[in-house]
Amino acid sequence: MYDVLVAGMGPVGATAAVFAGRAGLRTMAVDPSEAVYPLPRATHFDAEVMRLFQSVGLADTLNKVVATYDGGVHLGADGEPIRDFRVPAVPGPSGWFPHYTFIQPQVDQILRDAALGDPNVDGRLGWEVVATEQNADHVAVTISAPSGATEVVTARFVIACDGASSPIRKSLGIDLIDYGFEEPWIIVDAIVPESAELPNHSIMWCDPKRPGTYIPQPGRHRRWEFMLLAGESPETMASRAVIEQLLRPSVDPDGVEIVRSAVYRFHGLIASQWRNGRIFLAGDAAHQTPPFYGQGMCHGIRDVSNLVWKLRLALDDPDMDSLLDSYALERHPHVKTVIDASVENGRYICILDPVEAHERDTRLRARMAAGQDVRSFRSVIPGIVAGIALPADDTNENGQLMIQPEVETVDGRVRLMDEVLGSGFRLITRSQVTDPASASWFDVALSGVLVALDDSGIARTAEAAAHGGPGPNETEPMGRSLFVDHSGELLKWFDKHEATAVLVRPDHYIFGVAEGEDGAERLLRSLREAIGSAGSN
Repeated sequence: MYDVLVAGMGPVGATAAVFAGRAGLRTMAVDPSEAVYPLPRATHFDAEVMRLFQSVGLADTLNKVVATYDGGVHLGADGEPIRDFRVPAVPGPSGWFPHYTFIQPQVDQILRDAALGDPNVDGRLGWEVVATEQNADHVAVTISAPSGATEVVTARFVIACDGASSPIRKSLGIDLIDYGFEEPWIIVDAIVPESAELPNHSIMWCDPKRPGTYIPQPGRHRRWEFMLLAGESPETMASRAVIEQLLRPSVDPDGVEIVRSAVYRFHGLIASQWRNGRIFLAGDAAHQTPPFYGQGMCHGIRDVSNLVWKLRLALDDPDMDSLLDSYALERHPHVKTVIDASVENGRYICILDPVEAHERDTRLRARMAAGQDVRSFRSVIPGIVAGIALPADDTNENGQLMIQPEVETVDGRVRLMDEVLGSGFRLITRSQVTDPASASWFDVALSGVLVALDDSGIARTAEAAAHGGPGPNETEPMGRSLFVDHSGELLKWFDKHEATAVLVRPDHYIFGVAEGEDGAERLLRSLREAIGSAGSN
């Protein structure tokens, strides 16, 4: 009996298997392909996703194959900016750069190797899921080998990461909600000569003659995307002569090596149901996002990060099963917000009427000049608005990502905070924890870490509080020293939000921020109540 069976080992499925394995779950990962898909498809992930990769020990390995870039700009019909998302390629609040670009087969191989190298993960490459049968306490999954041989595997839960055409989703009769955007674009992946001077930010040409996109990639790899116009066939557009014509305004095509060209239709789709009993949809099986914010793969990585820590708790304690209903409660509005924004972008990007394009450019430039436009892609991405988080509004950080500053550990090393505290539940408090029952539940049931932060920025473990000992503000030492907030960023964050405590979830979103001397205690009680009523939010 496996704890989890992951169907599909693309980037999302492989990441799901890595998260599950690292969480100590006995996992089977199945994929019909014995090798990663050899051509690039996804090309971007953001700081939050790199932080998630950091949490399973993959950031250093991925850093060797990715590159950073400086955001993007949308140019109007006259070639001048109408929206500007350019940001410096420097680490931000999550401790990582805002934008990473990559060659997907390289990243896929790293993720797949990490999954298959985990002792908790059994891989079945070349096998595919052909049927599922749900029972009261498990799913019987029939998998098939290339030879035609079949085997029935049992798992407590199934995560369907089996792509946009998801056979599992179809077998469950789950519909896709169509957001009414579908446009054909040709994607060109190329290797440019060293002499080519191209910008290190993406460009969206909102040109009514032909909308297009340029995306920097690692090394000399680059991507272009161009909208197909009425009457143009995919076969004609994929010819070398036409591609050279499309590339010529950006780069001399004579020295360009075309790696791949393919016509895709951009969609905005969301599954009507993300959970069916013990089966969960994730990644493209659950949603498909137009690429205008580069969030397609990011969505899938957030999906499995959100889901796996909840599966671990539900497997440890059946009374927490209702917690699993919060997966769709949290992820659906998050994904829908970005899809809505992407579809809105797609509609104005794809305007082909010159008069309408001029009106669009005038309107968007006025918004930009008035400071009414978003300043980065990240500004479009919402926090947690329902589920396991206290209610959010403009006055608090509930449901938002917690910062990850650099801290200095007792051995003098400077490290990112998650590397010291881990990626479970974290309660960082400047107030007392005097209720040993709440603290002990947090420590034992959730493997939570209690951290006492004093006014000089010294953070210590607070194990004593979990057993009825002195609180963080009392004079007796509170366990071993963890780090010093040498940059002052953590203390500044507490002061800015007038907080005495913050409770952070395993996926780095803030459950809640509290004020007052009993702030930590109130957060612990609220978390226990939220987990117990997760399915009714």
